[in-house]
Amino acid sequence: MTGFRNSQEAALRRTLERLWGELAEKHYASDGRTLQSAELALPTPDGPLRLASDSYGLPHLLVPLAKGSKDVEDRRSSGVHLTTRTLLVDDEVVRFLDLECRRAALTGVFTGLVADICMVLAKVESVPEQAVPEALEAWRELLGGRPQWTSQRLAGLYGELLVLEHLLAVDPGAADTWTGPTGAAQDFRSHPNAIEVKTTTSTQGRLIHVHGVEQLLRPPAGSLRIVWLRLAVSAPGVADDVPSIVERCLAAGEPHTILSHLDRLGFPALSSSEIRAASFSLIDQRLFEVDDGFPSITPARFSSGVVPAGVSGIEYYVDLDTVPSSDGDLCQAVRHFLGAR
Repeated sequence: MTGFRNSQEAALRRTLERLWGELAEKHYASDGRTLQSAELALPTPDGPLRLASDSYGLPHLLVPLAKGSKDVEDRRSSGVHLTTRTLLVDDEVVRFLDLECRRAALTGVFTGLVADICMVLAKVESVPEQAVPEALEAWRELLGGRPQWTSQRLAGLYGELLVLEHLLAVDPGAADTWTGPTGAAQDFRSHPNAIEVKTTTSTQGRLIHVHGVEQLLRPPAGSLRIVWLRLAVSAPGVADDVPSIVERCLAAGEPHTILSHLDRLGFPALSSSEIRAASFSLIDQRLFEVDDGFPSITPARFSSGVVPAGVSGIEYYVDLDTVPSSDGDLCQAVRHFLGAR
């Protein structure tokens, strides 16, 4: 029986890979719609499953939801997101669970996850809004998906919280502008402006790592600033630490919103020794205006105005020492950012 199941799963994986490949090819030849999807011959009580490919050629699984079912959202894993999406299918509005692979390097693992989910959903008694999150959680545990809070990761979070603390000092309701934990392109968005925070603990250079073609894409009719921070790492208790700045932000702003964002990051309890393993001092900060002359890779840099077909997972580095910094300080930057609120 085990051998039969294994052969079934292997055949299913081959089918998934073939269909996603065909969808990606259709997407590249299409008008650039967000998703290119097709029905998978696997029915559920609420309709057939669908496979989809997005504008980056990355795979999705679309699971139809029953009318009246609650939205589901899980963005805790940076490589796989689970959200609720409404699509028009054959002139009918359908709500789906959208299981999305967000990294090209994870497509093989993602195929295995989707194959498992398909096997579960083939059972009549399965409930998609329960079965899919449970399968994702099981795979997350299997792959050790819980984030390790290294000093570098803590420094990155500390940098975002430092900006958030300045925002809350101006507007106690500004926690809703912190979009980094939700998987947005930039760390902070307040229509029409955006802020991207780049933090380093290196003692030399100002090299930043840019993830994707949208991270340095300036919002239409708005501004995008990079807040660059250099932190010195100290032993616990010597300087400020992440739990302390979290507590200050919670006291200054909307606790529910802030804690919800921290939950998405897999942040442990504030009493955890794991996140008190280092403390930080701010030793340098710079602001950079991302304008047309700023070195970046965005869709507009290509002659067609879109990323070429077949290109995905773009990551690159920018040396900020080659770019003039902006005048002003962080306080002025956050006031400009919140000016439209």
